[in-house]
Amino acid sequence: MNFKHRIPRHEPQSMGDLRLHNYQLIDFGNGRKLEAIDDYLIDRPCPAADWDAPLETEAWQRADAVFDDSRWTFFRPWPTSLRLAAGGIQLSAEATPFGHIGFFPEQADNWRWLANLRDIANGDSGEAMNLFAYTGGSTLSLAEAGFRVAHVDASKPSVARAGENARTSGLGDAAIRYLIEDAPRFAARERRRQRTYHVIVLDPPAYGHGTRNATWRLERDLWPLLDDCLALLNERAAMLITGHSDTLTDDDIVGWLRRQKPHGMEVAHGRSVIRDRSGRSLDAGYFVRVTWNLGKQ
Repeated sequence: MNFKHRIPRHEPQSMGDLRLHNYQLIDFGNGRKLEAIDDYLIDRPCPAADWDAPLETEAWQRADAVFDDSRWTFFRPWPTSLRLAAGGIQLSAEATPFGHIGFFPEQADNWRWLANLRDIANGDSGEAMNLFAYTGGSTLSLAEAGFRVAHVDASKPSVARAGENARTSGLGDAAIRYLIEDAPRFAARERRRQRTYHVIVLDPPAYGHGTRNATWRLERDLWPLLDDCLALLNERAAMLITGHSDTLTDDDIVGWLRRQKPHGMEVAHGRSVIRDRSGRSLDAGYFVRVTWNLGKQ
């Protein structure tokens, strides 16, 4: 029996304005995860699955694409039209040299949260900034909610892909500024310009390189960046911070924020998870969702 006919169609997980329509985590274990986009199966590393055992042995044997030893092996060609559908947002799927697939599906609940901030500017078009913005899931969620968005990433291919995703999603004419820029440098410059934003989103890596040979180390560089971001926020504002660091936790970030800007602050934080089709939860990093002077979100 062909495996693609053995995978039951995934019921979309409710995300408010955004739902994942054609993605499912099939199984995970032994440091790997098996995912399906439409009927295309992808087997790739996942450190969060190191201590689990896979449950569906046969399913893994049917993978269409496998990333291992820093390279992809394709048993069926990667479809050029493969995309993640999340509400009206379409994100192109691609087999990147680092084993990524062009988006992070575990972010869907954060996209929903961002979309629900649409009234933060009291009915006007709000200003939003997305730092380390990658291929634009959060950017498009904000744009679809009516925000004017500064999409900032140091990777030219990622910024180009974000623009393509906007056009595919029917948001090609949205008020999005695509900026190939080092995120901390851009935030510092905006602070000097005395710009203000209603929403700021950050998904910083543990380490990396920006433009003009800039280096990034999360434990060292997050705090001055957050200081700039707090200075850029309006009185009514929201911030989303996500990450996958083993040495820096959501509790660390919340504690720092409470010491810096506690007045009017409401916060929800914890671990993001994504469930496989047997119902098991796979850890997908931390999230910190903060609002000031908005009440509960």
